[in-house]
Amino acid sequence: MTMPASAALLVAVGLVVASPSGAHAEPSLGAGKSAASPGASEAPGAPVSAPPSAFDAGIDGFGMGIFAGVAGGYLVAREGGLHARDWRPLVAGAGIGALTGGALGLTFGLVNTDAASKGRTYLIMRGMGRGGQFGLLAGGIIGGLVALSNDHPENILFGAAIGTLSGTAVGLIVGSLERNPWAPPRVGQLALQLGVAPCPTARGELSWGPSLTGRF
Repeated sequence: MTMPASAALLVAVGLVVASPSGAHAEPSLGAGKSAASPGASEAPGAPVSAPPSAFDAGIDGFGMGIFAGVAGGYLVAREGGLHARDWRPLVAGAGIGALTGGALGLTFGLVNTDAASKGRTYLIMRGMGRGGQFGLLAGGIIGGLVALSNDHPENILFGAAIGTLSGTAVGLIVGSLERNPWAPPRVGQLALQLGVAPCPTARGELSWGPSLTGRF
C-alpha cells in the first residue's frame, strides 16, 4: 500500500471536524408562552417555531452524501490494493454522494407539505448524517484495534468505511422514528383495542378471527 494509512485517516477525521453541524434549533416551549395569560396551559409538543426549510434538509443531505460517497469510493478503490493513483474513486464518490444527498434532501423537503410530517425530511437527513459520522469514528476505532493485532493499518480505513455506511443506514431508521417536534399536537388520545370478530370465509361462512381497532 503506497498511500499512508495515517494520512488518509487524518483526512477522514478532518471531514468530521470541519463539516457543518447543520443543527437546527428545536422549538422551545418556554419561548412561546404568552405574557398576557401566564396561567394558560399549553399542549405538550406544540410547535412554536417554524419547521426547517427544504434547504436545511438539503444541506444535511450534502454532508450525509459526502461521508457515504467517500466510504463507498474507498471500498471500490481498495480492490487490488490501495495506491496513490486510486484517488479518483474517492473524489467521484464524494461528488456523486454530495449531489445525490443534497438533491434528495431538497426534493423531499419541497414535496413534503403534509402538516403532520413537517420537518420529518430534516430529521431523516440529520439522522443519516450523524449516524454516518458516528459510524466513521466507531469503525475507525475498531479497525485500529484490529490493526494492532494483525499489523495491517488499512483495517483502520476499512472499518471507518463500513462504519460510515452502516451508521448512515441506522440513522435513516432513527430519523424516521424520532419524535417530530414540529408536528401539530394530536387531537384526542390514541386508542388501540385487540379482540375477536366474525369475518366471512371464501365459502361464504362466518369464521371468528383476531381484530384490531383503533382511534386516531
